[in-house]
Amino acid sequence: MSRKLFAFPCSLLTQRHNHHKRTYLNFTNKLKRFSIDETHHKGYSNHLKDGDDDSNKRKLPKMLLSSSYLLSSSLETVQSPAPPNTPAIEFSFWKLALVFVGVPFCVYLYKCAVLILFQNKLIYMPYFPPGSRSELLNVSTIDKRLICKQIEILTKDRCKLSGVFIRNKPLNYEDHGNTSPYGVRDTDPILIYFQGNAGNVIVRLPIFMLTLLSARNGQLSNLTIIAPSYRGYWQSTGRPSERGLQSDAIAVYEYIHQNFPTNPLYLYGHSLGGSVAIYLAKQIQDYNNNHQLRGIILENVFTSIKDMIVTIYPQKWLPYRYLINFPFLIRNKWDNVTMIREINVPILFLSSRNDEIVPQKQMRQLYLVAEKTPKKIWKEFRNGLHQDTFLQNGYSEGIIEFIRNTLEKI
Repeated sequence: MSRKLFAFPCSLLTQRHNHHKRTYLNFTNKLKRFSIDETHHKGYSNHLKDGDDDSNKRKLPKMLLSSSYLLSSSLETVQSPAPPNTPAIEFSFWKLALVFVGVPFCVYLYKCAVLILFQNKLIYMPYFPPGSRSELLNVSTIDKRLICKQIEILTKDRCKLSGVFIRNKPLNYEDHGNTSPYGVRDTDPILIYFQGNAGNVIVRLPIFMLTLLSARNGQLSNLTIIAPSYRGYWQSTGRPSERGLQSDAIAVYEYIHQNFPTNPLYLYGHSLGGSVAIYLAKQIQDYNNNHQLRGIILENVFTSIKDMIVTIYPQKWLPYRYLINFPFLIRNKWDNVTMIREINVPILFLSSRNDEIVPQKQMRQLYLVAEKTPKKIWKEFRNGLHQDTFLQNGYSEGIIEFIRNTLEKI
């Protein structure tokens, strides 16, 4: 009985020893994976084989167990990859095709939206060059032989149009100041100047002075120039549009007819201003009130907004040339070809061969389709550009000669 009682704790101790020994061997195998010095682990195994006191045999396996647990957990931490912060992007042919097709398509739609929604901003540029809206009329810069005043015209929709009145100073200007506006007599010709789509009338004062001083020497010293600013231009109120500029032209004519009812009248239009001049001439004819109108002068005028869109954007891959086929999308048309067919007063065409904005062929087309006019004159400037026609030889002389030859109603 005593042997059995003694053998039981011995067998239990042996089992525990074997268990700790196996744990230690596993521990040493893990250490070998990290290339730790093998002799260090052999020392521990020899220490167990040589025999030590029971207390060390009990403490050492416990220490190895705790170290093995820490090492195993650290190994798992090192060996297990960290989860990625972002999910992996899988390659897809359809996604790639969507990018290459969708981005250009969105840009295409954007260009279409810009042309449709902001076409007034693209056509009418009263703020270019910068400062055009705030520039003031400085009378001291005007030649002393001329009279220059700022005028104001009120439209039917309550827009105030600022403008410039300029003419040669007559010898008896002081005597006529109280009887007629600025010394204008009933037989003095009046030229209404409609500007292009940018700037203001102030920057065009050199054109007026050059023309009037040339007229002074060309026996046409009684010529008067009135240059209104469209709505939204210079100091005029409102916002520019095709309908708005047409209303402005009617208001200017009514102002002229009210203040100078018997004076011979000429309409001058440069670029976009030519469209306004043609429209006003057509309206005067329709109301059978063209006894004042003696002629029209057109300088580098386009045929229509549709043709200008194709001219400025000739690339076939751009959407603009296709949008013009939908009339409801293009609010500004300015179809000069259709209107000029009905004009029955003399027309002077001033065309610059090197015009970089409006191709000369458009001016030639207007000249050809103006079939009802009793007299049409084509004057070409070989070295002229879109904006510097007035600097070319024969510019002022051509205008003066045209006015002198058409003063009498044809």
